[in-house]
Amino acid sequence: MRKAAIITLNGYFNYGNRLQNYALQEVIKQLGFEVETILHHELPHVNNETKIFNNVKRLARNLNPFSLKRKISNKMLSNKKKYAIKYRIPEFKKFTEKYIKETNFTISSDNIPDNLANKYEYFVVGSDQVWNPFYQKRENILPAIEYLTFAPKEKRLSYAASFGITSIPEKFIPRVRNGLMGMKSILVREHAGIEIVKKLTGRKAHVVLDPTMLLTKEKWLSIAKPHNKKPRSKYLLTYFLGKISKESASFINQVAEEYDLEVIHLENYEDIELFKADPSHFIDFINSASIFLTDSFHGVAFSIVLETPFIVFEREENGPSMYSRIETLLQTFDLENRQYIRIKKRPLEWMAIDFTKAKEILNEERRKSLFLFRNSFIQ
Repeated sequence: MRKAAIITLNGYFNYGNRLQNYALQEVIKQLGFEVETILHHELPHVNNETKIFNNVKRLARNLNPFSLKRKISNKMLSNKKKYAIKYRIPEFKKFTEKYIKETNFTISSDNIPDNLANKYEYFVVGSDQVWNPFYQKRENILPAIEYLTFAPKEKRLSYAASFGITSIPEKFIPRVRNGLMGMKSILVREHAGIEIVKKLTGRKAHVVLDPTMLLTKEKWLSIAKPHNKKPRSKYLLTYFLGKISKESASFINQVAEEYDLEVIHLENYEDIELFKADPSHFIDFINSASIFLTDSFHGVAFSIVLETPFIVFEREENGPSMYSRIETLLQTFDLENRQYIRIKKRPLEWMAIDFTKAKEILNEERRKSLFLFRNSFIQ
């Protein structure tokens, strides 16, 4: 059987990352390939740019008389998060071992096996923020792992690759331009990605669905499983990757009281048992929730696929905004009215959502995305 390889973020603590990796693998398998995800040392989640940004913010906070108290509080929170993640990672690795085929070797820009390019017929980079320049380990002009430069151009494909931001900082432009010019096919996840590709290279890119949305509800439920802390009663589910502001917290409690719902916070570092719930639990939690409140792209994607009422918040974050990908998703499915900023003062609409139109759009977008992806292999 023909072989294809995936290059993506190898993260064992983020639900969206693990589930998009699994979904992309399953989609490529449906196209008739044996699939492996290549492990690598590139594309870290924290880099010098992020550290510098955080250091500037830290200095600014030191000018505030309450900064010491906040500094101690933030340090405690950071330690709690690190402690909790230590328990989550083994559960995510068990999920990976069960559902995702990874290579038994690891590569890096300085360590590419001589026969790697010949080992697979195609290489697919995506569908996470693989092209976010702030995630790159190096800032040199020549691109590396994330643009598949170790393989001939005719083997370099992308699927729903994301830049995560709306424009590329000047110092990263040469690297990104060179990388994009070497791709055989460019399929991105956001409309902002189309503009970036066009501006830097003049090439045409296409927006496709995140691979998690290419799999049916039935397919996802086949790998879902209930967590032992899943409530027997109706519940409101939250999954926030950024901070929950006082206003957002107040709104969450308001919705819960209005509909008599128990509140379940998936990113609660205080509750280790719940925090280490694996991706299979994540799917079941969303599917069974009465309403889902989130600032996560994949949180919204799974809400649509599983037809769970949701409200999406713009993330409270330190670096450049990554909200463009959520905006593209909401626009595609005509669900902009599910944004917190629009719906917060309309209580009658909190739970009222008809997925009929979104389901029709999903079927059509799946058809178009799969058509574009198949064509990228044969063109």
